[in-house]
Amino acid sequence: MSNDFTMVLGLGNTGISVIRHLQSKEGHVHACDSRLGRQTGQIPHLSTVRTDFPNVKIVPPRRFAKAVADFSRVVASPGLALDDSLLKFAEIERVPIVGDIDLFLDEVDVPVIGITGTNGKSTTTMLVGEMLCAKGYQVCGNIGLPVLDALSSNAAGYIVELSSFQLERLNRAQFDVAVITNIAEDHLDHHSSMAQYIASKKRIYEDCEFAVYNGRDSRTRPQSDRPGIAVDGDLDWRVVEQGIVVAGTLIPSDRLALRGKHNHFNLVAASAVAHHMGANLDTIEHVARTFKGLAHRTQLIAIVDDIEYINDSKATNVAAAVASIHGMSAGGRDLILIAGGDSKNADFSKLAEAIGEHVRHVVLFGRDASRIAEHLHSVEFEFANSLETAVTRARELAVPGTCVMLSPACASYDMFENFEQRGTSFAAAVRGLMT
Repeated sequence: MSNDFTMVLGLGNTGISVIRHLQSKEGHVHACDSRLGRQTGQIPHLSTVRTDFPNVKIVPPRRFAKAVADFSRVVASPGLALDDSLLKFAEIERVPIVGDIDLFLDEVDVPVIGITGTNGKSTTTMLVGEMLCAKGYQVCGNIGLPVLDALSSNAAGYIVELSSFQLERLNRAQFDVAVITNIAEDHLDHHSSMAQYIASKKRIYEDCEFAVYNGRDSRTRPQSDRPGIAVDGDLDWRVVEQGIVVAGTLIPSDRLALRGKHNHFNLVAASAVAHHMGANLDTIEHVARTFKGLAHRTQLIAIVDDIEYINDSKATNVAAAVASIHGMSAGGRDLILIAGGDSKNADFSKLAEAIGEHVRHVVLFGRDASRIAEHLHSVEFEFANSLETAVTRARELAVPGTCVMLSPACASYDMFENFEQRGTSFAAAVRGLMT
């Protein structure tokens, strides 16, 4: 076999985008997925590869060790752990392992903005996209559109949302602007330690020209001195009680469409990026007035009998839920929290602190509801056997002026396919109250 062949490992959304990209360029592509032969029905794009790319040879896992020595590189999907057994065979044979972000950065010759963070990265990415839309920038990456598929847009620049999984595999970070919104405990079932998780996130700064980071979170600070903006550490770029300060200009709270102080931070961070890339203040203020947020992120579903129902299903970790509780309880608002799910072995002590300060009642559901309950000592709580039951019970407990918020602090996989399905179920239950 020629050494010009590439092995694509993993046939999820990233894997199929890599195959599309490589087929259009070189045509010598093989593919493998560790689920072949035992969980074949769970491989998202296997049938697409077989139908649309008949020249791609599918290599079963049992033959990977023998085949990999003949390849010039392996392109690994981000969900694969660094110590994955198949990747170990590539390392033994000294075959380079790259990710789709490496292939993407090798192709582009226009500005690229990289954005990561434990929470808020999707909202920040979309805000930057709105602010730089008129300049021809394209949003892509972990937010949905794979980076290699985005190349066909021939954009004037790219705004790439990056997960820690993508960053840990990146060979060299080359971003014109790099952003870390915050860092908190998450994905420790994938990363071996919190230190490794932080190190993965901070790789985004390695070769960046300008950094935007969190002035209140020292873990987001770049390792070396470089031009940048520390949001909430710079008087010209910060969240204040009256609203936000952008380039030294106050935009009052009543002119901001986004709800919650945590989202106001994301708005300032996005403004700092966009301003650095040439967006004017009129454009930034227009986006601040009109951008209402992404689905499943402190999303207002309905107001029923003067009770607000907020879908924050994307809060899949403790830090995200804590930020939402602080953000949505401003002004002493009466708050009922619906939480629970797959805890990912999280520590719920900080969640309990936030609940104790700002939440009147908690309705818990899902596999690890009792783990959260163990930390609740100063607030009333109860259990529900389903999300729908939790919504009904929250309605019974609410009074006019109450905010009922789903902010689970847990992953959704115990009861739902993903956080989107969980949020959609919440919204359906809320709408059922209106019938």
